[in-house]
Amino acid sequence: MKTANIFKLVLIAGISTSLAQTVFATDLDSGNYKIVGATTSAGGGLLDSASGNYSLMNSIGNISADPRNYSTNYRLQQDPSANFIAAQPGIQCFETVSDGSTNCLTGPTELSGGMVAICGTGGCYDKARFEVITNSNPSDTLYTIAISTDNFVNDIQYIDGATFRPEAEGNHDINDFRTQAYWEAEVFNIKALASNTLYSIKISALHGDFTQSDYSKTSSTTTGIGSIFFDIDIASSGGTTAESSSPYTVAFSGADDLVGGAAATTAPNLVWLDIDSNSSGGVAVIQFGKNGGLYSTTTTQTISSSSTNLDTTLEGFGLQSFYMYNDTSGFLGDLTATTNYAGTLNNVGAITTTANKIYDGDGPISNGRVAMYLIAKAGTDKVPATDYSEEIYFVLVPRY
Repeated sequence: MKTANIFKLVLIAGISTSLAQTVFATDLDSGNYKIVGATTSAGGGLLDSASGNYSLMNSIGNISADPRNYSTNYRLQQDPSANFIAAQPGIQCFETVSDGSTNCLTGPTELSGGMVAICGTGGCYDKARFEVITNSNPSDTLYTIAISTDNFVNDIQYIDGATFRPEAEGNHDINDFRTQAYWEAEVFNIKALASNTLYSIKISALHGDFTQSDYSKTSSTTTGIGSIFFDIDIASSGGTTAESSSPYTVAFSGADDLVGGAAATTAPNLVWLDIDSNSSGGVAVIQFGKNGGLYSTTTTQTISSSSTNLDTTLEGFGLQSFYMYNDTSGFLGDLTATTNYAGTLNNVGAITTTANKIYDGDGPISNGRVAMYLIAKAGTDKVPATDYSEEIYFVLVPRY
C-alpha cells in the first residue's frame, strides 16, 4: 500500500506543480544510495518512501511509450530509458480524393491540384498517399504504417515495405520499417485498397534497437469510386465545345446527297464524344452498327461498311477520326485513334455488326473530347432512296 501511495503522490505532483526546480546530489541520498549531479524537469521532484530507505527522483512532462501512464491530454514518464525512444511521428497528409488542393508537401508538382489531378475525376479508388511529420527524428529513422478499416478495433494491418500493400500482422517484420524518404518517393505509397471504403492509418518511428515510438494519432480518408462520364453530341467541325441533345442524327442530305457512282461524300456534321474516367488502366471506345452499312428498307440494298480507301473502291461507308483532346500530365492518360480510324483523305474504318475499337486511352482520361467524320460512297448499282440509314452504338469501356 505504501508503494501505491508513492505513485499516487507523483501523479498529484505532476498536475499541481508548474515551477522548475534543481535538486542537488546531497538531496538525493537514501540510507544506502546516492545519486550525483541530478536535475529534474518541470513538475519533478524528490519523493521519499515511508520507511526512509528509498528516494524516488521523477520528472513529469516527457512522452511515455507505456500506455498505462497517459490519459487523453497528459502523459507521465517513469522510465529514463524512454528518453532514447524515437520521437512520436505525425501524419502530414493521407489523401485519396482531394480536389484543388493538398496537405501533402513532397509529392509531384501535379499534386498541388489534389489527388484528383493525378488519379482523374473522382480521385483514387484503389490507392492513397501519405507523408510523415518526423518531429525532429534523424533522417535515417525508420517508420512503419498501420492501416485499418474499423479504426483499429478488429482490422489491423500494416503496409508492406516492398509492395506498398496492406499485409496481415503475421507477415509484418523489420523490412516494413522504411525511411521517410523511401516512403514518400513512391507517389502512391498505399496500394490495393478497396473502393468507397474508409481507411485509417497511424505511424510509428524506430531509431535503433528497442526505440520504437508510440503510434501517431490516426488520420482517415475514404477512397473514391470508379468514375466515368460519356456523352455524345452532333456538331460541325468547329464544335469542340458544342453540346446537343437527342435524337442524335447525322444526315447525307441536300447538297450532300449520296449519288450512285459519284465520289465519296463527307456528312456536314460530326459525331463528338466527351470522355472522363479515373480508371488507372485507361479506357477503350468501341462502336458497332445494327446493319453493317447503310441499309434501305425500301430497296433492301446495303452500302456495306469496311475499312478501306473510298477513293479506290466502288462503294463503302465508315468513320474517320477528326479531333482528339484530353488534359495531359505524367499521371493522366492520352487518347489515340486506332489504326483503321486514324486515316486521312477518304480512308475510313469499318462500322460492322461486331464491335470495333476506335479510340484507346492509356490511363485516366480527364476532359477528353473526340470527333469523327462519317464518309460514304454509293455504287452505281444502288437504287435511289431516301431511307438508307445505319444505327451506330458507341460504348466506353473503363479498365479498372
